[in-house]
Amino acid sequence: MKMLGCCRLLLILFASFGTAARAELPPTDLIAAAAEWELAEMSVPSITIAAFDRSGVVWSHSWGYADPDRRARADTSTIYRAGSVSKLFTDVAVMRLVERGELDLDEPVQTYLPSFHPHNPFDAPITLRQLMTHRSGLVREPPRGNYFDMNPKGQADTVASLNDTTLVARPGTVTKYSNAAIAVVGEVLAAVTENSFEDAVRDLVFSPLDMNASTMRLSPVKGKLAYSEMAAFDGPRFAAPQFDLGMPAAGNLYTTAGDLARFGVTMLNRGAGLLKPSAVDEMWRVQYPTISGSRRFGLGFIVDELDGQRMAGHPGAVYGFSTELQLLPDAGIGVVVFSTVDSGTSAARLARFALKAWSAVQDGKPVPTYAQPEPVTGAEAKRLSGWYTDGTHSVSARIHAGQLALDGPERAGMVRKTGGHYLIADAQSFHDKLAFSPDGSWLELDDIRYVRCVQPQPPEPGPAIAALIGEYGWEHNKLRFYERNGIPWIRIEWVDYRPLTKIDSDTYAFPTDRGLYPLEALRVERGANGQPTALLLNGIRWPRRDFGAEVQSVVRRGVVANLDSIYRTAIAARPPVEAPKPRQSDLVELKALDPSVRLDIRYARTDNFMGVPLYKSAAAFLQRPAVQAIAAINQDLHTLGYGLLIFDAYRPWFVTKMFSDATPVANRQFVADPLKGSRHNRGAAVDLTMYSLKTGEPVVSTGRYDEFSDRSYSNYVGGSDHQRWIRDLLRTAMERHGFAIYPEEWWHFDFGGWSDYSIGNQSFNELRAVQKK
Repeated sequence: MKMLGCCRLLLILFASFGTAARAELPPTDLIAAAAEWELAEMSVPSITIAAFDRSGVVWSHSWGYADPDRRARADTSTIYRAGSVSKLFTDVAVMRLVERGELDLDEPVQTYLPSFHPHNPFDAPITLRQLMTHRSGLVREPPRGNYFDMNPKGQADTVASLNDTTLVARPGTVTKYSNAAIAVVGEVLAAVTENSFEDAVRDLVFSPLDMNASTMRLSPVKGKLAYSEMAAFDGPRFAAPQFDLGMPAAGNLYTTAGDLARFGVTMLNRGAGLLKPSAVDEMWRVQYPTISGSRRFGLGFIVDELDGQRMAGHPGAVYGFSTELQLLPDAGIGVVVFSTVDSGTSAARLARFALKAWSAVQDGKPVPTYAQPEPVTGAEAKRLSGWYTDGTHSVSARIHAGQLALDGPERAGMVRKTGGHYLIADAQSFHDKLAFSPDGSWLELDDIRYVRCVQPQPPEPGPAIAALIGEYGWEHNKLRFYERNGIPWIRIEWVDYRPLTKIDSDTYAFPTDRGLYPLEALRVERGANGQPTALLLNGIRWPRRDFGAEVQSVVRRGVVANLDSIYRTAIAARPPVEAPKPRQSDLVELKALDPSVRLDIRYARTDNFMGVPLYKSAAAFLQRPAVQAIAAINQDLHTLGYGLLIFDAYRPWFVTKMFSDATPVANRQFVADPLKGSRHNRGAAVDLTMYSLKTGEPVVSTGRYDEFSDRSYSNYVGGSDHQRWIRDLLRTAMERHGFAIYPEEWWHFDFGGWSDYSIGNQSFNELRAVQKK
């Protein structure tokens, strides 16, 4: 095995960070205030920032906690995943070998990796330069060892799996971001150095820079990694999984702010003994012509501008972590930012603000302000909520958890406002091409105007789309196939919403010019009955899943095994003690007031998520004003051809206790906390849907009643046009008469003033006995 660099390079210029005198320091108070805002408003577990110049780190700080229990504060030695920032280290290692004459960027890659031979219909060789600039024509993800693969067999196997793929573009002609391409670069390093990729990068980059906390493997930092969270616009947050990627060259760097800043200082010093200045200049040179608005790649580095200055760096996003390493080479300053929400926008915003603010100080100009948009709530949110259309596509603006939310073509997120300007801004989105008219009669999204209308009832989807609508993949990464404005759409990697073009009955193409997977296509796998069993993406198999049914199965197994214990514990327990309430409970049976309301009381049967009867009779009680409102809603819906179907209403507290005890902790957002009592316990909440007066059949919304999955969320971007229309029709009718939707359950509505009633624990028979008296 070759030894790479027999002696450590001495980087005298910055061997001791922070010791050199500096004339212009960054405005740390403003940067800190911005980080604190992001931490609080976007609920980021932790953020770490390091600002540096050519002489070293000038300032670094951390906010938040590095563990889920919020006991260990994050600090500048906290270890984070850097995602695609890893690519810079792979490419710098390559450039070191180029300088030694061991690699040539423009030689066919098979010169160094003869076993690499994906199907290439273009009769044009792939070079290292093309791989490093995302011009190889390779697919984004390899069939094995891809971003979704929790059990990879190593990078060599990952690259070998690419031999089963076909290039989607002629090498050198199209910029198409590819993790697979950088995995190939990593294996070239391994082949030429006769070492593992991980050890090659250690010897070529980490060790010379004294990056002693950095590694391309999880094992050395297992148990030390910062806590991070997965997030979705229309789903719960949960702890991010921790596993090594099968393509470490593309995204498996584990590091600290200090280590990554050390690398940045080296680059600002144009190699500082690690590389020749000419090699760094080449890495910062845009390698191929690009169209306006598209990413411009040097060798590894993304080359951009910030307020007219050249900026070079790379972002990173990997399972719960978002990272930015950005340099202003001509100003001689740079910044590293880590944040711990998946695909979060905080790191990018903070990095750019820090550089803008510091550059302004250097130039003696006013320091910019950090945009801190506020949620759109109350009367303004109500005025702007509605359905908007341009005649072909639509945008839905609805209130979710008290704040205006929006989902439109290729955009979904919470709406905020700053200085009279609207934005889509939440933990995973920051998009400023949004405007509303003051009266809410129109909105503009991405320069397209949509006019507010009453949404007509959409048709049911055609059988081809209907069969495919659903969720695929794994708990840690779900793919969603849905219908929007009559055509098929996909949401992939949590944040990428794209229309699909049907090629044939089993092939659907991504857009050719945007998104994470341009020029690629999904293929349908079908079972013996012809029904879809999976979606295939260049050899990656996304199995069809019913996540709600899977959780229900777990709950039911636990209930069967522990039913007596769960029941005895709940019966013996007592509801929480509360201060006296201003309103006397007056529970009335729904059917007694409006016999046309239909009952489907699941908790009196076995077809509920617990799998056992919890009520001795099928009945629905509510506080008298709520019952009167339900009767009025039912009559309103009759004029539209629907009636109300009640799943549950008043619920004794001991049943809520049983729900909580039986439900896995990860899914308890779908059940009430018995320590607080539920709105059902107060007789002021109802679970319901609609049924067709014509057929008598219940309508189908985006998910089943009591389903523990994203499909239950009231802002779920999925299902069919008709299912979401049904969901919104029911919500509108309920809200018109004083009910408010529970955000995580499309079927659950709370009556106004619910908190004025005390928690009840009486059975239905006990209630009837009291009423007879």
